[in-house]
Amino acid sequence: MISVMTALSLALSACGGDSSATKSSGDNQTSGETALFGEQPLEFSFYSNYDFASPIGYGNDVSTKWLKENKKLNLVEIGSNGNASQKFGTMVASNDLPDVIMLDRGSTDYTTMQKNGMLVPLDDYYKKYPVLQKLIDPETFNMLKAEDGHIYVIPNWFDSAQNQYKNVNTGWTVNQEIYADLGKPELKTFDDLYSYLKQVKEKFPNVVPLEPGIAMNGVNMLYKLIYAGNGGNRTIWNIGDVPTFPNTETHTLESIFNDPAYLDAFKYMSQLTREGLVSPDMFTQKQEQVQEKLNSGRIAVTAISNITGLGNTANDILRAKDPNAGYDFIPFLYKSGIDPTTVNPHTYGTLGWNVVVITKKAKQPEQIFQFYDWWASEEGQRINAFGPPGLLYDKVDENGAPIDNEKAKTIKPEEKANLKIGLFNPLGSPLYYKITHFKNAQDPDHQNWGMAASEYFAKFAKLNTDQFNNMKLDPKSDAGIKEQQIKQIWQEANAKMIFAKNDEELEAVYKKLQADVMKAGYEDILAEKTKLWQSNLAQMKP
Repeated sequence: MISVMTALSLALSACGGDSSATKSSGDNQTSGETALFGEQPLEFSFYSNYDFASPIGYGNDVSTKWLKENKKLNLVEIGSNGNASQKFGTMVASNDLPDVIMLDRGSTDYTTMQKNGMLVPLDDYYKKYPVLQKLIDPETFNMLKAEDGHIYVIPNWFDSAQNQYKNVNTGWTVNQEIYADLGKPELKTFDDLYSYLKQVKEKFPNVVPLEPGIAMNGVNMLYKLIYAGNGGNRTIWNIGDVPTFPNTETHTLESIFNDPAYLDAFKYMSQLTREGLVSPDMFTQKQEQVQEKLNSGRIAVTAISNITGLGNTANDILRAKDPNAGYDFIPFLYKSGIDPTTVNPHTYGTLGWNVVVITKKAKQPEQIFQFYDWWASEEGQRINAFGPPGLLYDKVDENGAPIDNEKAKTIKPEEKANLKIGLFNPLGSPLYYKITHFKNAQDPDHQNWGMAASEYFAKFAKLNTDQFNNMKLDPKSDAGIKEQQIKQIWQEANAKMIFAKNDEELEAVYKKLQADVMKAGYEDILAEKTKLWQSNLAQMKP
């Protein structure tokens, strides 16, 4: 594998609300001679710097076909081939970067490109084009700036203090048919859940009682939701990579391994695993396998990341056969004796999930930025959520939400799924949440399940995580090397605890984990990241 720094040295040496469905509120009106997006052909290459990312086949779904035909946009997709680190290193080494890259904000790959002059500064474009400039909060702009004072990134799926319509994609759901068959017993606490799962296993032996989805960063969403269910406003955001416990009173990061809830959550999950109440494939299965189980109704309860998307697809399929089938969201479960009002697993932030950068390889950087500015507008986000105009809608209401046409009212779920609406998703903005909210409000009895679930789960987002931005350590630094060692120790211990034969074995593994991370320098990691956190807090002050 080519390291990023080796690749960099090689590259540097080589370098020497309207009634019209097609008009958006606040779309690009530029000064200067640059043509509006869609008036002139635009082609650029795009790479998503993630192992899981793969080309969608630009032009094969209804939205990208419409963009090619009506906006003269062509996208040349570059896949990671399942190894983003190697692919990125190869592109840098060969001095063959794509025009546009989507990657983690503050990552080493981003910092490497930014500090070595490989990225286009976007400050002037933000001033010239109005949509993103208006949607991004001033404080967020400050957080997005690089050390040299310039902005090189476009935030993706960012939020805004101006946005009233929050969305979150993760929470608990139940299979409605199974739940009804078992008499709809109370499901509030983890004790309730345990009893329910035992009933499911006994009466439905071919059903997965509890599905945790795929593992990410060494642990899956089920564990995170169990941990957060211990109340005290614990959240799921800090469980991953090397977990920490943020003390929001002292603004210091503390050891999460000293939090009793952390051990209790492992004990509960281990019990479920020992008794065959949770999918045994939690560390090996792929997303496609999870989706197949959902689509066939072979899961009783889910604790899955992005259940709003996966569950929406499954519900379309299951309810086409039986309107009483499918999954429905429920309140967040909690440990008996806990005040449920302190169970708020989710967080929110204005910085978004990740960022898009334009490299200096791009021949038309301004036109590329113009596309992203347009896509962030009402028109772009409407296509993002509901497809292009003239297909399932011809007009929009006063809030910018599409009004179903006759085809939208009669289309079969299978046919609609084949349209692949939402497959092309180059950027999400707060206007997506606004438009989907008002679309659901048009007809509450026939609202989109995924969107309704997203708004419901978002009610439990209380902590603003902008303060934890850019807290990744340089992997080549002393602290960064220690962090990688601790990450490996932690991930190996996770699996051992979950699959422990009994609580005694689990506790022995946990005690060894506590000792091993401290020996590997966990306190140094906490100290370094506390400095970064406090620096962020100072930067966020008006």
